Amino acid sequence: MTEQHKEQAIEVVKNICHVLHEKRYEDLPSCVDEMEWDNTEEIRECIQGTLDMNDFDVFDEYGVPCNFKPQYEYHHEIMFFEYKDGSGFAADYELTSGGDLTYLTLQLEFLYENGGLKRIFHTIDPQ
Repeated sequence: MTEQHKEQAIEVVKNICHVLHEKRYEDLPSCVDEMEWDNTEEIRECIQGTLDMNDFDVFDEYGVPCNFKPQYEYHHEIMFFEYKDGSGFAADYELTSGGDLTYLTLQLEFLYENGGLKRIFHTIDPQ
């Protein structure tokens, strides 16, 4: 995985976080090339239900400072997992709201294809 691939993956995460922040779930498909979890109404119900259940308003944009207790450093790191067969990599990103962890992880896949990356929305998974 090159630095350029990482930068492209981070840009996809930023775009998805922006769409989630604005609660424009129907726009999620425009952030990627393929949606494995493609029912945006189901995604909206799941995500909004989690936000409501935990008294969160909206998901944070990518890069918003976090307020964890106990205080520790969190850099909005995306965890990358390269596939052993060299076909691409997965990326996980922990979503936050109001600077607090929501315990939901955005999971994406990036496959090497024709010199570029195929961007795949896998799921948003509870931790």
